[in-house]
Amino acid sequence: MRGRYRVTYPAKHSVGFSSIAIPLAKGSFCRQLQPSRTSRDRAIRMLGVVNETRRPQLVWKYGYEIEIHEVQTEDGYLLDLYRIAGRRAASGQPPLRPHRNAPIFLMHSLLSSCADWVLMGPGRALAYLLADAGFDVWMGNARGTRYSRKHLHHDPDARAGEFWNFSWHEIGLYDVRALIDHVLNATGAARLHYGGFSQGTMVLFVLLSERPEYSAKLIDMQAISPSVYMYRLEGRIVRTFVTLADPLVAALDAAGRREILPNRRFIAPLVKIVCADGNVTVCRELLYDVAGRNPAQVDDRMLRIFLGHFPAGASLRQLHHFSQIIRTARFAKYSPLRSTGRGGFHASPPAPLYNLTRATVPVVVYYGLNDHVINYRDALQLADEVPNLAAVHQIADRHFTHSDFILAKNSARLLNSILLQELDQYDRRAPRTSGSV
Repeated sequence: MRGRYRVTYPAKHSVGFSSIAIPLAKGSFCRQLQPSRTSRDRAIRMLGVVNETRRPQLVWKYGYEIEIHEVQTEDGYLLDLYRIAGRRAASGQPPLRPHRNAPIFLMHSLLSSCADWVLMGPGRALAYLLADAGFDVWMGNARGTRYSRKHLHHDPDARAGEFWNFSWHEIGLYDVRALIDHVLNATGAARLHYGGFSQGTMVLFVLLSERPEYSAKLIDMQAISPSVYMYRLEGRIVRTFVTLADPLVAALDAAGRREILPNRRFIAPLVKIVCADGNVTVCRELLYDVAGRNPAQVDDRMLRIFLGHFPAGASLRQLHHFSQIIRTARFAKYSPLRSTGRGGFHASPPAPLYNLTRATVPVVVYYGLNDHVINYRDALQLADEVPNLAAVHQIADRHFTHSDFILAKNSARLLNSILLQELDQYDRRAPRTSGSV
């Protein structure tokens, strides 16, 4: 691997970095919603994550200030952006306002939402730990998820509608760009910290490849199980999908089915039946196949809560794009299927690669040895190719899986405490935020 960086397993060495600040881009397509009672209750339901949550008053006692901002992308999607802006006096906790030098923006994984960051609750989930540490926490929701099913002109429920004509390329190029600009405009900060899990990392690399000037708006990137290279993926279920992806995608697209696993229709009721107390073993085994097996870190109650929010929705093209980078071992743009005109299809020529050398932000990589989605060798390959690798952290549990990054009983100690230490180093060197709304 190139350059000077820190590696922990558990050895650790110091490293320095330099940064640049530029003025904010003009013309951000965004607007803020005033937190009405309805939107506040919706935020409580989202951030509480207590069995979908039917008793939001219990969550409100956590005492965290919640805002919902609606952000409009350049291509017309309306995204919900959640903010934890400190803590009120509640449950014996003193009030706390953000006091760190820069805000942090978090981006979720595939088929998920910003629930990734709050599922484990106060004292364990990363978003709450960051707020407790004085950070101004912002959590994005990509287009097509249950919290961002909105567009100025397109109906997400229309069969074969234009709403679903996107992959994770557009999430990176448009969604992440608009969300970052909104956070900077709302807080008055020149730069922010970026944290991404799985797909939440790759979409930033897409943005930085296409718009490299955005590296100057970032202090650091905390890359949690980064899904850039995935061809060593181990799960049998996902491998089967990758093998069948082209004909399956062609058939579904021809039938006008461009949304994958919409939570609200049949998945959520099915999960409640399949993953009931007596049947939770079935859900555990599915999780083990996809993410990796680590029974010591699985909490059945938390798994059921997670499955109440997952899957949160995605586009058919989004999953097809994933299948392409897995099958070809290339971090490349999307190659659409072409109709032969006789009911058949053929693949397009290979698409151009993304240019990782344009991502000049300091990158900190976290990986697990038993991650079935992002094999540790794939994570290390990415670490070897980014131009400004700052640190690499192997999680100190040799059975740590992909889902453990957000669901493990000991994730606060094994992952989040280390991530907070990394952020603390970068934040102390960052310029102070000039103001906030």
